[in-house]
Amino acid sequence: MNFEFYLPTEVIFGPGSLKRLGEIARRFGTKGLIITGKSSTKQNRALSRAIEYMKKSSIEEIIVFDEVEPNPSTKIVAKASELAIREKVDFIVGLGGGSSLDSAKAVSIVSANEGSAWDYVNYPEGPRLIPYIARPTILVPTTAGTGSEVNRYSVISNPARKEKLTIANSLLYPKASIIDPELTLSMDENLTATTGVDAFTHALEALTNKVEDFFASEIAIMAIRYINSWLKVAIEEPQNIKARTYMSYASMLAGIAIDRKRVALIHGLEHPVSAHYPQIAHADGLAALGPAITRFNYGSNQDAYALFAKLMGQEEKAHKAVDAHEKFLESVNKRISLKGLGVEKQSLERLAEDANYLAQRLIQINPRFATLEDIMSLYELAYEGG
Repeated sequence: MNFEFYLPTEVIFGPGSLKRLGEIARRFGTKGLIITGKSSTKQNRALSRAIEYMKKSSIEEIIVFDEVEPNPSTKIVAKASELAIREKVDFIVGLGGGSSLDSAKAVSIVSANEGSAWDYVNYPEGPRLIPYIARPTILVPTTAGTGSEVNRYSVISNPARKEKLTIANSLLYPKASIIDPELTLSMDENLTATTGVDAFTHALEALTNKVEDFFASEIAIMAIRYINSWLKVAIEEPQNIKARTYMSYASMLAGIAIDRKRVALIHGLEHPVSAHYPQIAHADGLAALGPAITRFNYGSNQDAYALFAKLMGQEEKAHKAVDAHEKFLESVNKRISLKGLGVEKQSLERLAEDANYLAQRLIQINPRFATLEDIMSLYELAYEGG
């Protein structure tokens, strides 16, 4: 048994825990920047409540940056970083889904060091710059899927290059994360399913990739169990706080699992998709690619895939993992194809070339090594919904 564990993030979990935001924020200063999206946190009052709780704890000035979009870009990070520098903020609050949380983490580094967000992403040869400090961050997820609130990753897109890469650094761990399942009650059926698929794929890839970490694998197993039991309930009964709580918990667990073990080929092939087609939700790309890649992988880690099949209620055999994956997606109305998402067939070759270069770190830890020809074949299968 071997594992490593490091998580320097204080986690405050439970319904109603948003009320503690002001108390926690006050530890880091009196001037804060909230980074959030354009509408959802306003519509569900998460933003107004966050501001209210911060003011009650004597936060003297609260600045709101509300321009984050899905698949956050270097442009958005640069704009928010300029605001953080100009206003000399003491800390940053990321409020929203994964895009807001990842943006907040990237801003924490860019606003405290030289260069742009793209200088810190992990190209196969490594980042151009190494950060030395970061502004304190407090993350408050309003969805259940990203896991960004408990890990050291920030995924950023570069529209000019049509690339999507990850900043990975221990400075990105938030100082604190407030996980309040009540904030997820306003998610509609589609968003609940989409974010749930993200958490599911995190757990699946953490369980099955080549990285050896017993502790993280156990956490991934727990996450799969909870998602399999509670995602469909959360979709069908959106006000069921028990289901929402278990999905928030499963998302957090899966986020910890990938912090230790990373992901694998499903994520590696998805990132070029949403880099070239930013209108495609990250988890929809994962859903389209997942079954074909599970079929490609299962023979190379039969024990893990057999366990996954069993956790999903199938016979404990590795090949049953494919059925388990497909049936899960069907049960949450996410058995979809790249074609259905709007990917053009003529772009598959470029996607394969990008993945073959940019995702090499994930290809190396995938259960089965994928050549350029393999990657192209997987994109073709996923294009047709195979």
